[in-house]
Amino acid sequence: MLLITLFLSGGLIAQNQKMTKEAKKEASQKKKAEKEAKIEQQFKATDTLLTSRRFVLEAQFLRNNRGMRVDVISTLNFISIDSLLGVIQVGNPQRVGYNGVGGVTVQGRVINWKLEKDTKRKSFFLVMTIQANIDIYDISITIDYSGYASATLNGVNTGKLIFEGNIVPRENSSVFKGQSR
Repeated sequence: MLLITLFLSGGLIAQNQKMTKEAKKEASQKKKAEKEAKIEQQFKATDTLLTSRRFVLEAQFLRNNRGMRVDVISTLNFISIDSLLGVIQVGNPQRVGYNGVGGVTVQGRVINWKLEKDTKRKSFFLVMTIQANIDIYDISITIDYSGYASATLNGVNTGKLIFEGNIVPRENSSVFKGQSR
């Protein structure tokens, strides 16, 4: 009797383990599908934001051409696009600058806009030029599906600066624009 009970319970345990493996596999597939759907939703939202040409790249980091990376305040360090108007600002609340917020603010006209979408990698590449009174700035931005971006800014008369941060709608942005030159 004991032998039969052990045999039956061993068979039930093996069957239960098989069901557990199947349940885990099914749960894993469901989780993967949910993650892919979320990425697709974020990708579409970022696409809509970029094609509207009304967004702000709020930088959390700035990096120079030597690779030095610095944490910055996103409300003072940004690239803002509003249709054909572009604003580039670098600021530091602990310093005095031309713009009143410890840095420089440049405002100009957006020209040479080219947006490429990679649906396979769920990313974007944006190239544009901002023509301001004091300089012309070429900007190339790599953006992932979630809106995280790395923008390389090259000025004709200035060096290279890289802005890293999130792209947000202009109406949701909390940036503070200083006086422009």
